[in-house]
Amino acid sequence: TGGMQTKIEAAKIARNAGATMVIARGDEDGIIRNILRGEEIGTIFPAREAHLRTRKSWLAFGKKLAGELSVDAGCAAAMQRGASVLAVGVTAVDGDFAAGEMVRVLSPLGQEIARGITAYGAADTARLMGHQTQDFQGLVSDALHEEIIHRDNLVLMQ
Repeated sequence: TGGMQTKIEAAKIARNAGATMVIARGDEDGIIRNILRGEEIGTIFPAREAHLRTRKSWLAFGKKLAGELSVDAGCAAAMQRGASVLAVGVTAVDGDFAAGEMVRVLSPLGQEIARGITAYGAADTARLMGHQTQDFQGLVSDALHEEIIHRDNLVLMQ
């Protein structure tokens, strides 16, 4: 039971944890035995070779999403190399999230590329977006962090 979107989300969680998942009819006799024998039944979601560690898995799937950030191509590329999300690369803020909440990070094409815990709330992030770190002091009252999402609080979703 459950909708297809729920099944797809479960498959993402399983794959990122290093497990293979099969979506198949549960009302067929011997279905699990047949799958374990290697019969091609249902839809197979193979495990990712580089599965997520526990904290990254929690970041990806353990917290409710509170909003979205869109980033430019340079920021998206830097994230792929392990960089944090800096304000200069943020192009849009959507949602009413507080500092410490989970947000989706979207590519310039609107595709989800990461999830992360923000250092700033939505209003402050909107004021900081597009600005260099050295400009933060005049824009928000508590400019305590250099990055919008620190790489330790970020997980790539692709």
